[in-house]
Amino acid sequence: MKKHILSGSSALALVFAQTALAQEYTDLGEIIVSGGLTGIEAENFTRSYSVVTADEIRERGIMRVQDALRALPGVSVASTGSTITGVFIRGGESNHVKVLVDGVEINSALQGSFNFSSMPVANIEKIEVLRGPQSAIYGTSAMSGVIAITTKRASKQGLSYGGSLEAAKDDQYNANLYVRQGFDTGQLSFSLEQNREDYNYAAPGMPNADNEVRNINLSGDTYLGDGGVRIGFTFRDLDQDYTYYSTAVSQTPDGYLALPLKETHIEQQSGAIWLEAETRDDLWLHRFELSGMDQESVSDPNTATPSKYASDRQSFKYTSTFSLDGQAARSSNQKLNVRLEAQTESMDISSPWSEGTQERNTRAIAIDYQGIFSNGVDVQAGIRYDDIDVFENPFSWNLSAAYRIPGTDLRLRGSLGQATVNPTMYEQFGYSPGQFVGNPDLKPEESLSFELGADWTFADGRGMLGVTIYRNEIDDMISSAGMTAVNLTGTSVRQGLEVTGDWTVNDWLDLKASYSYGDGEDPTGAPLVRRPEHEFALQARTSFLNDRAVATAELRYVNGSYDTEWFRPWPNNPTTKLPSFTVVNLAGQYELTENLMLTGRIINLFDEEYSEAWGYYGQERTAYLGISASF
Repeated sequence: MKKHILSGSSALALVFAQTALAQEYTDLGEIIVSGGLTGIEAENFTRSYSVVTADEIRERGIMRVQDALRALPGVSVASTGSTITGVFIRGGESNHVKVLVDGVEINSALQGSFNFSSMPVANIEKIEVLRGPQSAIYGTSAMSGVIAITTKRASKQGLSYGGSLEAAKDDQYNANLYVRQGFDTGQLSFSLEQNREDYNYAAPGMPNADNEVRNINLSGDTYLGDGGVRIGFTFRDLDQDYTYYSTAVSQTPDGYLALPLKETHIEQQSGAIWLEAETRDDLWLHRFELSGMDQESVSDPNTATPSKYASDRQSFKYTSTFSLDGQAARSSNQKLNVRLEAQTESMDISSPWSEGTQERNTRAIAIDYQGIFSNGVDVQAGIRYDDIDVFENPFSWNLSAAYRIPGTDLRLRGSLGQATVNPTMYEQFGYSPGQFVGNPDLKPEESLSFELGADWTFADGRGMLGVTIYRNEIDDMISSAGMTAVNLTGTSVRQGLEVTGDWTVNDWLDLKASYSYGDGEDPTGAPLVRRPEHEFALQARTSFLNDRAVATAELRYVNGSYDTEWFRPWPNNPTTKLPSFTVVNLAGQYELTENLMLTGRIINLFDEEYSEAWGYYGQERTAYLGISASF
C-alpha cells in the first residue's frame, strides 16, 4: 500500500477516501504525516518526519501524547509533574512548535505553546511530527516543527462502538468510549475520554497532586450528490482540573515544591467546518475552511480572587490546488498549491494582578510547489508572506529535495528554509503592575535552517536506517528583561544529529531505536534549559500465542540536560546540569475474545528517581491493569 504525506488542513478531506465507501474516488492510501498544502507520498517526501500510529499507542500502553513523543528523534519532552509538559523540537522553544488536531491549531494565543498534559490518546489515529522549519506551509510559530494529530473516524459502513477502562493505585484511571457510523457517502464519529493521574512529584512525604481530563471529539463528513463536493466538520471539547504545589525558596531541589496545593481549571474548544470541490475534470481542487479555538484557564477558581487567562483564534483558509501535468489534482506528480488565509487572535486577562483585552489580525498568502520526477528526484518549494497589523510583517520560505540513487536502497535528502515566530500576545500586550509590561515594539523571531539526511533500507525491506544532521540559527530571540520582553542581539545556534533504526528481526520480534545529539546555546552563550545533549530510546515488540498476545518494552536514556535552579533565592539562580537517568516501561495485551482484550503496563519498572526539571520528580513505579472492548 502506498503511503502519503498530507497537510493538516487537507487531512480531513482526504482521510475518508481510504474507506472506499461507495464513491468512486481516488484512494491516496495511508496518510502518515502533514507535509504540504496537499498530499505527498511518503516515499517522495523530502524532509524529516516521524509517525506514531494507533497500533503503537495501544501496544506500548501510552496514555498521554507526551509519552508517545519521548522516543522520537530530535524531540525533547520535559514535564513538571503530571500537570505541565513542554515539548521542544531540535532545541527550539516550546512556542516554536505548532500543534494541530485535525488540522486546527490548538496552541494558546496567549502563551504561544500547548500543554500536552491535557491530551489523552485513546481517540488518536496518528501523531505526526515534522522536524525543521515549517513556516512556509503553516505560518509563524512553526519554526522548529509541527505536531499534527489525527483523530479516529469510521473506516467501514455500519455501526461500530467500544471502549476501555484501565486502573492503578491512588484512584488513577483511564476510561474511554466511542461510537462510529459509516454511511454510503460519509461518516459520523463520537468519542469520550476521561483520565485521572494522582501522584507525588515533589519531595517524599508530600501529598499527591492530581490531574483530571475529560476530552470529547465529534466529527463527520459526507459527499453532496455526485458532483465531487464534500463537506465536513470536526469539534473537540476539553475540560481539565488539576492541583499543583506552591513553591518556596530553598537550598535544595527537595524544598522547592511546598504546600498548600493550588488549583487550576482549563476549558478549551476547537473545531472546523470545511467544503471541498473539484472542477475542470478534477484538475483543479478547491478547499474552504473556517476554524477556531477558544481557551480559558482559571487559577484558584474556588477563591474570592480567581485569575482568568483567556485567548481565542478564528481562521479562514482557502486552498487552491492546480495540476500541472494533466492528472487529477489529488494525485498529480506536478502540482501548485496556493493558500489565502485570514486570522484573528485575542486575549482577555482578569486577575488581582493584571487585566487587559487585546486583539491582532493576520492576512497571509502561501504558495507550495510539489514535484515528483521519474529520475528519482523529488522537490518541494514554498514561500509565505504574512501581513500582521501590529508589528513587522514576516516572510518565510523553504526549499527541499531528495534523490534516490538508481539501483540502490539509498535515498539522499536536504532542505534549507527560513521560518518565523510571532511574539506571544502576553509578550506583546501583557500587563502585571510592578512585574511585567508587554512590549508592542517586538519583532518576530527569525531563523535560517538546513538539514542533510540519508535513508537506507536493508535486509530485503525488513530494516531501515536514517541519519540526519541539522543546524538552526535564530535571530531576534525574545526574552524577558527586567519587567518587559525584548529582542536579544546576537544569534542563537541549535545544531545536532538524529539517528533512527527499525528492524523486523523475524515474524515475532521487532526492534526500534533512536538517538539524538543536540548542541545549542542562547545568544548570550548560556546553555538551553530542559533540552538534553544526548537522548537514546530503544523499543522491542514481540507477539506470541498465535499473535493473540503482544508485549513491548522500551528504554529511555537522557544525559546532558540543564535547568535553572529556581528553588534558590532570586537572583542567585544558576543554570546547572541535571543528573542523567534511564527509565524502562513494559506493556502487554492479550486478546481474550474477538471483541475483548486484557491490557497491562508498568511505568518506571526499576523505580528510577529522576527529574526533567529541578524540583520536579518523575512518576514512581506504577502498575496498570485494564480491559477494552470493540464491536
